[in-house]
Amino acid sequence: MNADDQALELTETEEEKLREDFDRDGFVVLRGYLNAEELREMRIHCEEYAGRVKALDDVAGGVIKGLDQDDPWFRDYLEGGKHIPLMKRLISDGLAPDNVTWINKSKSIERTMPHYDAIGSYLTPPSGVSLWIALDDIDRNNGCLHYEKGSHLRDFPNAYPLPNYDEQNENVVAVEARAGDAVMHSTKVIHFSIDVVEERPRHAMVYAYWGGSAKINPNAPARSKSAYAENRLVL
Repeated sequence: MNADDQALELTETEEEKLREDFDRDGFVVLRGYLNAEELREMRIHCEEYAGRVKALDDVAGGVIKGLDQDDPWFRDYLEGGKHIPLMKRLISDGLAPDNVTWINKSKSIERTMPHYDAIGSYLTPPSGVSLWIALDDIDRNNGCLHYEKGSHLRDFPNAYPLPNYDEQNENVVAVEARAGDAVMHSTKVIHFSIDVVEERPRHAMVYAYWGGSAKINPNAPARSKSAYAENRLVL
């Protein structure tokens, strides 16, 4: 899989607007990121993974990390998906792959609390970007994501969940997504999901990267379960 051959088709004006939005807000929303066939393919590989390795419904917490370690398709997408050229331009840096995560938090599972992805980072500085892809329609009834615009420009405690965080502050926005929509967000932007009201599937994939120029902190790699923690690959 070659990212440059499959790069997102954007005009120079569209790309510049995305870079401005990302710099200002810490995230951008890409409607229809996956077309119908691409969405079907990713769902099929999730089903195959569940049948061969581990079913998400059987996992406490509704989260499986490290699909790239068990399945070459997810590893290839992490290292060569069509999103990579745009993400490199958004952060003005190379990309160091970290992991692939599959999420489906049902009504019985605790929601994702306010946090930023760089908490507990084994790299310094903890810059990076993640691609979150909705595999189902995800709205306010089944636990959509919320982001705080501009929060990536401030410093917050290195704790999960963030203590005394105001989820109702004026910069927080809900991101309702249709299946195939995606969000690219900074590792430093605050985000969280909301409580599930209506029990519907909310499967999503996360492809996480650190900035290529970040250096490994020799005192921290043992805390990471990423296959790339000690042998970094920079795209």
